[in-house]
Amino acid sequence: MLRVVSIIISPLIIVATVFAACANKKVPTADTPKGEIFIGVLDDLTGPMSPQCSGRVDGILDAIRYINEKRDGIEGYQLKAVVIDHKMDASRITPGWDRLNAEKVPVVFSTLAMMVPVIVSMSDRDHIPIVTGAGDMDLLFPKEQSYYFADAPQLMGVIQSACMSIEKEWARMGKKDPPKVVFDVISIGNLAKMGEKAATMYAGSRGWEYLITRTPFAPADVTTQVLQAKEFGGNYLHLSSIDASMIAWMKELDRQNFHPVVSGLSGLGSDEMWDAVGELAAGARPNQRSVQWTETDVPMVRLMHELNAEWYPDKTWRPTHYCRGFALFLIVEEAIQRALQNVDYENLNSETLAKAMVTISDFDPGIGVGYTWAPTDRQGLRGGRWYEWTGEGKQVPITDWEIFDPLPAEQKTNAWWLQD
Repeated sequence: MLRVVSIIISPLIIVATVFAACANKKVPTADTPKGEIFIGVLDDLTGPMSPQCSGRVDGILDAIRYINEKRDGIEGYQLKAVVIDHKMDASRITPGWDRLNAEKVPVVFSTLAMMVPVIVSMSDRDHIPIVTGAGDMDLLFPKEQSYYFADAPQLMGVIQSACMSIEKEWARMGKKDPPKVVFDVISIGNLAKMGEKAATMYAGSRGWEYLITRTPFAPADVTTQVLQAKEFGGNYLHLSSIDASMIAWMKELDRQNFHPVVSGLSGLGSDEMWDAVGELAAGARPNQRSVQWTETDVPMVRLMHELNAEWYPDKTWRPTHYCRGFALFLIVEEAIQRALQNVDYENLNSETLAKAMVTISDFDPGIGVGYTWAPTDRQGLRGGRWYEWTGEGKQVPITDWEIFDPLPAEQKTNAWWLQD
């Protein structure tokens, strides 16, 4: 059974079980117990992004517990998690990574690595696979050896999917004039310019009228952006940001009595969104990269319900990120099994696991769609599914899983998306 024990190492807060013998793993014999496989987690558990990150970590840790308790580990080897809370604080991130490197973990989970470039740099430096959320194009489609593994495409793919969905709905309604669409992009680093180019490409190629606005990471006010969208008269609004920004948009849309059809990244479907705006979210459409807790007809969801009923009888709800983390670890479990088919336990390390991870092709962890990690394609789940908020605070699927159109080779780099 996985135990997570708090150990304070200044300036870090490390929530972990520390294993001094990590560097001296021995090949087990018939007369000795098998060893352990260490799993690194470096994430924001109590900082500004903790609502998203902690939910995913909960799912990862429960998947580890499930494998240990219900399936006797992986090939008989128990899993042990070393979990470090970096709080999105630069002074904690590098020491936290160094600690995991010293523990010789073969893989590290970190939800928002694309927003913390130093984690990506250390992953490449130390040759330790990092499993994270979406990434930029140069990370998702590496030309050389890379240790970056995402679980889903980044915002350009979702913008593409949003346009596909709008086009289908507009045709079903029999509309003759083209739709007017507002795209709001998050103003962080290169993401804004890349999002703007995606909106221009996917909406412009369809001959639509469109408007692009920008919103900061955590805006104090979005009055100007909503006024622009309202004056434009958009039929649809697509939000490419985090839930804090989307919450500001939903409140201001209501205040200005402007009600386009709203779609957005998965943050639009977070528990924080519903808690903050309630029924104002009804009709909004998040693009999810995982199943929802309410979809009990899905095998993995049924499994999570069974485990939670046994382990946490007082819990009746889990957020999307929990489901996403649980699924993600089952994929890494498959990669570890493949690695152990190629090397013995003593030689299971970050390099041998990375080689196994790039053999994952269309692997379904029990959600009805497959993940792929190829040497030059690290998107993971190469698509998404559109959900819609009901007035009762539930999300129901309104499409099946949609696999995004493959990008031409020249579009698989940041340089292409950032050129004028």
